[in-house]
Amino acid sequence: MTMRWTILLAAWAILPAVAAARPPAATVIVLDTLHQMHAQVPAYDNAVLRRTIERLHPDVLCVELQPDDLETRPAEPNKQEYPAVIYPLIDRHHYRVYAMEAPEPLAGRILAPYRANAAAFDARQPARSEAFGKYTDGLYAALQAHWTSPADVNDATTDLAMRAKHALQEALMGPAEHAGWRAWNTHFLQVIQRAARENPGRRIVVTVGAEHGYWLRDHLRHAAGVNLLDTPAVLRQR
Repeated sequence: MTMRWTILLAAWAILPAVAAARPPAATVIVLDTLHQMHAQVPAYDNAVLRRTIERLHPDVLCVELQPDDLETRPAEPNKQEYPAVIYPLIDRHHYRVYAMEAPEPLAGRILAPYRANAAAFDARQPARSEAFGKYTDGLYAALQAHWTSPADVNDATTDLAMRAKHALQEALMGPAEHAGWRAWNTHFLQVIQRAARENPGRRIVVTVGAEHGYWLRDHLRHAAGVNLLDTPAVLRQR
């Protein structure tokens, strides 16, 4: 037997051991939330959100908060599902929790130019800003009609609508809009990937505003160490 074949056979022999040593992928479910709009969508109000999270049986939650928020639990005028639903679930089930939003001062470095660009757009192009605002209001009104279940909030139609909204937003507002949106979401993604590495074989539920869902699903679909489930398919299971 030649040396080449000896090496190849040895490599094949150790493949099962290498595979066995590789940690199992974490199961990840991205669950869109509606922040203050849960009160306006009866099929996905706070009570339904609570039951939905419990049905998913997470071991780990990745949440749309800054790390300090988990300690201080401030009032949330926008992300109302946290004091109403998610904090009580954390207390009841003792989930391991990861905060996905960047801490200060990194958050400020990402958000300051992003918000400044949006303010400049409103000031310099008021007609376009008004038109985009009307488009966004109409989009959400149409989506509210579509959202007749938690699965609908997480489905391909919602993802397509949010992807189109942000494509238009970037086209109108320019490269700074693209850079800020990508940077903010990338931090979410990095936290989820860290949670997956630190919790192999466990079940991770990501609670995130519906506008972020499509972006995270796109980037997690082929991520190493992640088994991304089809959220609407899981939610439609009885």
